Amino acid sequence: MSHTEVTVRYAETDCMGVVHHSVYPVWFEIARTDFIKEAGMSYADMEKAGIMLPVTGISCRYRLPARYDDTLVITAEVTRLTPARIEFAYTVIKKGEEGIIAEGTSSHGFVDSSTFRPLNLKKVMPELYGMMEKKAGKN
Repeated sequence: MSHTEVTVRYAETDCMGVVHHSVYPVWFEIARTDFIKEAGMSYADMEKAGIMLPVTGISCRYRLPARYDDTLVITAEVTRLTPARIEFAYTVIKKGEEGIIAEGTSSHGFVDSSTFRPLNLKKVMPELYGMMEKKAGKN
């Protein structure tokens, strides 16, 4: 599991002063990127190695409002990892508080960046797969 802090910017709020729903997937991406970096490789290095992670599905459930200048903590954890796919779950809370602001999921496929065809990460980059497996607590 990784923990990422973000501070809500004014531009991320709507006319009611509440974070716009479209911002949460962006924060999920930030948390997912941090998770992968903590696993041992940056997203950029993964792409340089010819591997991409396109989103195949995303969901978000909004529970409480987040507002301008709130400091939020987004947790990201792997809920499913196979050689061809990875799924993440996210939770957003206000720092220092217990209520869940939002929670969501995203699904991704491992693909070859030149062909966009699915690939078996365990065969193509066993070291990266092993790092992901370890970080996900699957090892």
